[in-house]
Amino acid sequence: MSTTSIAARIAGNGLQQHLHAEPATVAECRRLGTSCWHDTDCCSGLLCEWWTCRRA
Repeated sequence: MSTTSIAARIAGNGLQQHLHAEPATVAECRRLGTSCWHDTDCCSGLLCEWWTCRRA
């Protein structure tokens, strides 16, 4: 008996491809002083603090 994840059983083939697909585009990083949600939103060397990209 093969082991299959619940998500794989529930998802159809198209949804499985969507769940495991790599992003098609790379988001542009945000500059110093611009709004953000996460540290990954900000350009290298900047952190997201109080919803703004700031220096680390």
